[in-house]
Amino acid sequence: MRYAGNIFLYNNNNINKTIYHENLEKLGYYLFDTDNLYKFTLYNKEITPNIILFDFAPNTSANFITSLEERFERSDTPIIIVSEEPKSLIYHPSVSHYITHNEAQKGLNEIIETYCIGNKNHQILYINLKPHEKSDFSKSIQNSKYSTFEVHTINAAQTYLQKNTPTIICINFLPALSKSKKIFSFSNTFYVENTQNIKEFEQFLH
Repeated sequence: MRYAGNIFLYNNNNINKTIYHENLEKLGYYLFDTDNLYKFTLYNKEITPNIILFDFAPNTSANFITSLEERFERSDTPIIIVSEEPKSLIYHPSVSHYITHNEAQKGLNEIIETYCIGNKNHQILYINLKPHEKSDFSKSIQNSKYSTFEVHTINAAQTYLQKNTPTIICINFLPALSKSKKIFSFSNTFYVENTQNIKEFEQFLH
């Protein structure tokens, strides 16, 4: 079995433990799984993870979630939060992905494989720096036929581009545009307003 990458999992939700071990370890990932915050922080310093993953039980308070997010806000590693809490309550600008437990069962492997193995080459890399806002543009992408990888941080987008090549990049927040032009050097990079629609960029997607 090939080695696929390191995943550090802080998990206070016992329901999903078997799912993580059966799915991820069988696919070749090294999975460090703990509900001990001290161990999690210590091993994160000793072994560089490709993904930092938090799975929170449904009764976990929003304050506790945000306190852990703040501990890792300087990390360059993509951070994935699995929680039932509304994004507006637990949003932190260092978090790359927010997904529910149901979404994790359907799409977590795809997210992890994109970062660790790559070669997904989605049509759209969508850098959504305000995931708690339900914009018209976000809805138009979700309802479109195009393959999309959505991230919420510039660091996650950089990690994505190390192993994947999208057709276009869309960014929904103006200050990120000037920064992204310097970072990505990607010709088809567009700043999009919340009221726009992905159909406006279809000429670049064929």
